[in-house]
Amino acid sequence: MSSVFGGQNGKAAGSEAAPPAVETDATQDPQNTANRLPVMVLGKTLVFKGELSADEDLMLFGRVEGSIRHTSSLTVGAGGSVLGDIHAKVIIVKGTVDGDLIATESVTVSPTANVLGDISAPRICIVEGAQFNGNVKMTEPPPAEAKAVPATNTQGVLTEKSVEQVLNNK
Repeated sequence: MSSVFGGQNGKAAGSEAAPPAVETDATQDPQNTANRLPVMVLGKTLVFKGELSADEDLMLFGRVEGSIRHTSSLTVGAGGSVLGDIHAKVIIVKGTVDGDLIATESVTVSPTANVLGDISAPRICIVEGAQFNGNVKMTEPPPAEAKAVPATNTQGVLTEKSVEQVLNNK
């Protein structure tokens, strides 16, 4: 909690601080980059009605009545519930969702989950023990932002035109 609120677990300045395990782990994690947004946690007492949208990773333990549009990772935690459709990059359900799940990367339905609605994503995982009632549609992954591959002739040699393309696309 100290990393979320910036405090030292209620300790006064000058008292012994907890070891910076969160900061150490963050620098050792190759997935964690400087431009990565923080994870926001919406607690179990939260009740939200309306359309929710966010850009940072989100963990939901409360109740949302309405659609969720999200550009990153969304986790509906155990005990959390959503009554509405969810659109996100990555969706992980450990709680209850009554609505469609649409992801651009993946959807995971955990053993503690209860999902009533359709799932649409390039990668879908429904773990044994999960309650799921709906349809599954596997979609194409979004096109990767890859650099242009230079054209080669039949012998695999770069042509003059392909070298120009590489030099001009820096």
